[in-house]
Amino acid sequence: MAKALAAVENQSEIFALSIAEAGEFGLARFIVSEPEKASKHLEDSGFNLAKSKRNIEVTGVLITDKITASKAAQILGDNGVNIEYTYSSSLPINGRFALILRTDDVKKTEELLTGNGAELLSQTDLVRS
Repeated sequence: MAKALAAVENQSEIFALSIAEAGEFGLARFIVSEPEKASKHLEDSGFNLAKSKRNIEVTGVLITDKITASKAAQILGDNGVNIEYTYSSSLPINGRFALILRTDDVKKTEELLTGNGAELLSQTDLVRS
């Protein structure tokens, strides 16, 4: 996995990542400043990328006193939105934690969170923190 991280960092700033062991292989997900460059570099370095899941849409939310990670999860769960996986940020934004969510309904996720006072983060917010 260290080789994968180094390969990505050579091409792009890593904002967030998720790494999991999955039996015979490992699974790494990244939020990076240059997704296409990072993907190409990983492929050129011999890593297998899940083509159907590459560069998928996620929702970034700034965690505050009002919208905590558990509160965000509760809002989504109470409204039938499934969280498929999350990332934690590796860089603070204005001294706060960012939670990156992959849900089964991005539009509904964003509507619910903003409707409850959450501040959503754009890709620019994430990679220029």
